[in-house]
Amino acid sequence: MTEEAQKKIRSLVEMAMSYVVEPQPLSVPAVPETLDALVEQLNSNLNINGAAVAQTQQHGVEEAWDGEAFGVRLAGLGKLLSNDVTKATIACKPPAEPKTVIGMVDALAETCFRLAGFVDSIPVKVAGQTYKREIQILSNDIFLATAGLFNEFLDDKVEKVVQLQQQKLNTGSLQASSSPSSSSSRADYGADTEKKDGYLVRTGIVWEACEIFEKASRSNRQAVAKKWNDMVSTMEDAIAEVQQMIDTNDDKDGEVGGDEDEDEDEDDSGNESDDSWNNDDKMTEEEKQLSIRANSLLKLTRLLFKKLQQRCLDAEPSLVITSSTSLTAATPAAESTTTSSSTSASLKPSDLAMMWDQLYDRAKGIVALADEIATSLYSPQVKATIVEHLQELSRKNHDCILVGRLFIRGQAEHEKWMDMCEAQAKKILDTVV
Repeated sequence: MTEEAQKKIRSLVEMAMSYVVEPQPLSVPAVPETLDALVEQLNSNLNINGAAVAQTQQHGVEEAWDGEAFGVRLAGLGKLLSNDVTKATIACKPPAEPKTVIGMVDALAETCFRLAGFVDSIPVKVAGQTYKREIQILSNDIFLATAGLFNEFLDDKVEKVVQLQQQKLNTGSLQASSSPSSSSSRADYGADTEKKDGYLVRTGIVWEACEIFEKASRSNRQAVAKKWNDMVSTMEDAIAEVQQMIDTNDDKDGEVGGDEDEDEDEDDSGNESDDSWNNDDKMTEEEKQLSIRANSLLKLTRLLFKKLQQRCLDAEPSLVITSSTSLTAATPAAESTTTSSSTSASLKPSDLAMMWDQLYDRAKGIVALADEIATSLYSPQVKATIVEHLQELSRKNHDCILVGRLFIRGQAEHEKWMDMCEAQAKKILDTVV
């Protein structure tokens, strides 16, 4: 292959790597302490950083964004890039014709440019941060896989590409590496670069990465719903861990005074789990009761998650919310103005996007805390730490419920369930404090 063709391929690799961006971290306004304050937050037309949206106020109408149409075009770009990758790969396969290589690589570079610009055009305020982050991660996988593929054809490899691909593979975050049938052939990106058919493996990785665009979310609601399913699964694991802890402790109660020879045989067999408890780790009755109550709060939280999923994610929310209680306007002086008339807010796409992002932001904090609670319940326990965790869990649940109430505003049956959930959480906490 000529030096000119090599330079063209290197330029493509470096360009693709330049499109691998750090996904924007979730940043949403803090949830106020009351529902009415949350309604007022929406009425104030805040953006994701809490600043007034002057442009929206000036024009009066928020720019519409069609997630379905965007998703169709995104999937189309994924297919186009996949086809261009195939053509460019065939052109670069030895013996390569330099003129053909340059033409095909240029076409692929143009498609990569279009895809990067298309992803960057997502209006995060209207489309939602969780949604854009999902698309950014999928795009990163495509660009990294494309860079890795064409790095194969370079005489002088771009070392950064090899290192990043190895890092992605080790963390399990490369979407295309999830296929069990090809996992062995992708075991080491660095080693595979020496294989003559290494580009075939990497071509398949690009194809798979592009195909995932077809299954990408089409809205912030769908993007949060995907995360929600993962969080519920993690919550289930934490509950099961605590329950197993309690059940194992009960089994030890029944083993007291058992056949010592049998115990010795079990020890010699080597079948005992590394994380099983010794007799010294048996919970006291007080620790057991605390674990039972902690798991009760975790189970209540799981039930809350399922309720929020049904009412906030599985169904489209009402576009109008009403605040019916009295609102007091704060003033620097001692005097204040109180109004008893109800206020309403007509939700815009950006409001819904923010509400879903707020819901996810609060929920993921709960899941992380649930894991900490499960870990803290192993004997010997530190009661003060556990109680503090449970109180924090109750506060985080309250934040989620506040956001959830926006979605069920005016639906008495569901509002009553939220009330009962908070009352039950308080009841459980009262037994441990």
